[in-house]
Amino acid sequence: MADTSTTSQAHNPLFDRGISHDGLAQIRERFLNLNRERLLRTRTALLPRQQIFLDLLPLLIHINHPILPGYNSLSAPCGIDGYQPDALTLDRVRNNIARSVNYRPEDQAPPQIHSIFLMGSCGTVAQAESSDLDIWLCHHANIDEAGLEKLYHKAGAISEWAKTLGLEIHFFLMNNDQFRRGHRDRISAESAGTSQHFLLLDEFYRSALLVAGRYPIWWLVPPEEEVNYQEYTALLHSQGFVGPNESIDFGGVSNIPAGEFIGAGVWQLYKAINSPYKAVLKLLLTEAYARDFPRVYPLAVSLKQAIYDGNSDADALDPYIMVYQRLANYLNDRKEFDRLELVRRAFYFKVGIRLSQLGAANTTWRRPLLEKLIQEWQWPPEQLLNLDTRSRWKLRRVREEHRFLVAELTNSYRFLQDFAKRSKRPALIKSQEMTLLGRKLYAAFERKRYKVEWLNPGIAPDLSEEQLFFHASGYGSNRRWAVSTSARHDFEADAILQEHDHLSGLLCWCYCNGLINDYTRLRLNGRQEGVNEADLRRLATHLRQYLPRHAYSADPAKHEAFNRPKVPETLLMYVNLGQHALNMLGTAGLANRNDNYPINHIEIVVINSWGEVSSIAYGGAETVLNTFKVYQQLMVAAARGSHPPVIRMLCFNDPDNKLLKRTQHLPKLLYRAFYTEPANKRLLIRLNDGFYILQSRNDELQSIQANNYSTLIQCLGRGQTEYSPILMDRFCAPGSALTSIIHTANTADCYVFFHRREAEADLFLRDERGSLHHSSGAFSTEENLVQPLLAFLFECQKEQQSSHSFYVYELHQDGETWTSERKGIFTEPPASEQLPHTNIDLEAIAQTQESGRLVFDMRCNDQLFSYAQSGQLLFDELAEQLQLLNERPQHYQLSRINLSVMPPQQSCVYMRYKQHIEEILNTSVLAAKQ
Repeated sequence: MADTSTTSQAHNPLFDRGISHDGLAQIRERFLNLNRERLLRTRTALLPRQQIFLDLLPLLIHINHPILPGYNSLSAPCGIDGYQPDALTLDRVRNNIARSVNYRPEDQAPPQIHSIFLMGSCGTVAQAESSDLDIWLCHHANIDEAGLEKLYHKAGAISEWAKTLGLEIHFFLMNNDQFRRGHRDRISAESAGTSQHFLLLDEFYRSALLVAGRYPIWWLVPPEEEVNYQEYTALLHSQGFVGPNESIDFGGVSNIPAGEFIGAGVWQLYKAINSPYKAVLKLLLTEAYARDFPRVYPLAVSLKQAIYDGNSDADALDPYIMVYQRLANYLNDRKEFDRLELVRRAFYFKVGIRLSQLGAANTTWRRPLLEKLIQEWQWPPEQLLNLDTRSRWKLRRVREEHRFLVAELTNSYRFLQDFAKRSKRPALIKSQEMTLLGRKLYAAFERKRYKVEWLNPGIAPDLSEEQLFFHASGYGSNRRWAVSTSARHDFEADAILQEHDHLSGLLCWCYCNGLINDYTRLRLNGRQEGVNEADLRRLATHLRQYLPRHAYSADPAKHEAFNRPKVPETLLMYVNLGQHALNMLGTAGLANRNDNYPINHIEIVVINSWGEVSSIAYGGAETVLNTFKVYQQLMVAAARGSHPPVIRMLCFNDPDNKLLKRTQHLPKLLYRAFYTEPANKRLLIRLNDGFYILQSRNDELQSIQANNYSTLIQCLGRGQTEYSPILMDRFCAPGSALTSIIHTANTADCYVFFHRREAEADLFLRDERGSLHHSSGAFSTEENLVQPLLAFLFECQKEQQSSHSFYVYELHQDGETWTSERKGIFTEPPASEQLPHTNIDLEAIAQTQESGRLVFDMRCNDQLFSYAQSGQLLFDELAEQLQLLNERPQHYQLSRINLSVMPPQQSCVYMRYKQHIEEILNTSVLAAKQ
């Protein structure tokens, strides 16, 4: 292999190169001869009506004529350096487009187009009738933005005209000066952006066809001078060997930096999503180059060396043949014969000639060239027949090929990772472009639990089946679904196309992989408990409305979605599919069960902005709770986007849609609870196995279960770090006092509620952080009940150094309806005359022991009872002291509690300590009396 890394000292001095006009003319003519032969091959590969496009393309760019295709304005950039249409071209335009077209060279403005090049498979063994044409339109550097815009629209109009001829044309406006300096457009669905420069130039030099204008000066730089490219081209210009408007300069291809192999490899991995076989060829060529780094000998230089050696055989120098030969040598040397077979299949598919069939038109020279290779490969006729019927491949063959392709792409990805570590060079691609490509690769190839895998990225055109049969086996959590094209009731392993633990997930897989089309009949195989064919069709119809038809990562229309992190866009929920949950409710159905949700099974399908489809199912008592957690995680992800996901729901075994009407409000309830102001809310809901308090902490949904109503009230008293209002589902406890309390207490203040029950009363404190405390006691008068409590709470507020207000309400019950009557709002403690007359002032003072345990000293009027001195006898001694006082109420109450040894506490904490200490104290007083 030749070595292009040899330093310039090994060559003759710069100005002693033996360059001659005759020698340069000879080399230039060899390139032009090969160029003409490949242009002729390009033309013969087109249909007769399409050939006019190639014939007239230079003229359409060269002049602005209102009657010609592509006309934009008289001021649009035009004129090609060194181009003059010949008589045959002018005759063709007059005979096929308009007889009135006149061409006067003297009327032409100075040319603004350097060159027109055809790129890609044009004139190669890989060009087929369906091949699109990429055209580099190389313009002068001095065209302003307005001129470039006009040129862009002119090129677009020519492309539209080409469509009428059955051609797909892509124009790329090129500034060769900017290209040479490495300035590229940002990455798009079709443009490699900054992911590659030298490798793109290598492909250009070995495959580009000059249609009109300046030829590449690269042709005139000998292979051994590639490392001195800039000096050599400067010499050609300074010594007058090349005229100023004769050539175009895109730069040399020596010294390809290591980082470019990484960026180019990632770009080709992305292209593999939609065109795996074409990408495999380019990926392996990148790998072959990288393994030779830093002594890389590009194929373009091999082509140039052959031409300098006098070889001008268009077959031997066919760019795709050269790529295959380089890869075959590389893989044979490494004895990687399985990969070589994949390369051969990829090459065969790219060429697109079906050798098992009789010769077709427009393959005159291509077919013998391919047949020669197949003879070398020793492929039997049955292998050719199998490859030629790829359009009829079904799932099993596609799955096998997908395994080969993914293994190869995975191998390439690992090689790129290893090469990056060994070379210690970053990818020469902008970080945001690398991020975008990485997102597309993850969306297409990352295998995750619950994610639907796409098996057919450009392998076969149609995997649809006329009939699909679905069969369930097992019961409960062990139930699994299978799909087959067979009507057998008991699927054998080789008849099963795919298995899944729930039906909607299996249908998603069928849709995403193209097994179901408009005419596919979906059948249940045998009798499936709880599911009938009507359910199957209903589920399939609903899924079809929302599932993506193809992978977003390969869809140019979805390109911009990958510039942002993925967010959930659609959430599909299928409730009680195959479950007779409503039967548990009895004949009365939902009418008598207004406090819970009879849901035993939910299947969830999530579609995100990258087109990823995920499917999960939950069953059992915590079905709804698990679904809430999924929704909460989706909402965390959706917070990065602008909108929450669209939710669509179906309920099965649901007469009159009663359950559907009941459950449709749940997502809105969750959204209101956790994603609207005020923040840090708690949600109360009743499910089959009790009450639940749901709260989002650190983006994770936490739950507290309460088996009954009284336990729920206790759980609502748990401490909060900040104000946490309560939101209650309307079916949670509709006939309870709690409903009125939650509805009334809607600010970060303290709310006291009392409910009279003859000689007793229930007391509820909903404190400034939203916690709820319940107690009960004797009732004599409203003042005697409320005023001491308010006095105590104001003492707490003083220690808390807070400024919340106090509201007092009385609860009234009328059947199952509770209302709250406001009794007052207090911002100052009650005056002494408003309090029951007493000479007893009781205070509990918290102390912390060395063990960390909290104990209380007690102060009665001015006398201190110390726990450190009295220990467990403290309350007995206090009870004896109280017996000596004249006043002996039925129930002693604390005037205040001192918790200054602790961080600031909320009012409910004071109330819990108050209730506990008073119970101990009054028990001790009762014992002292006896």
